[in-house]
Amino acid sequence: MNPYASLLGGLLLMALGAFGIYVFRQQFLMVLEGVVGVAVLLVGVIFLMIGVSDVRDRLREKKEAAAADTGSE
Repeated sequence: MNPYASLLGGLLLMALGAFGIYVFRQQFLMVLEGVVGVAVLLVGVIFLMIGVSDVRDRLREKKEAAAADTGSE
């Protein structure tokens, strides 16, 4: 495909999207308000998963270090 056609198509879709947001701005803002809560919840879940994983890794490292110290004596 011609790269200029892709560029032109992308610009056209961006313009149509911006026009759609302008025309339906009330509905767009209502959806955006609803999505904010869900997005914050998902980010919180991701941070929680990262924290749990980090704590597990640290506990595993401590157990391995203790086992290595005990086994070398």
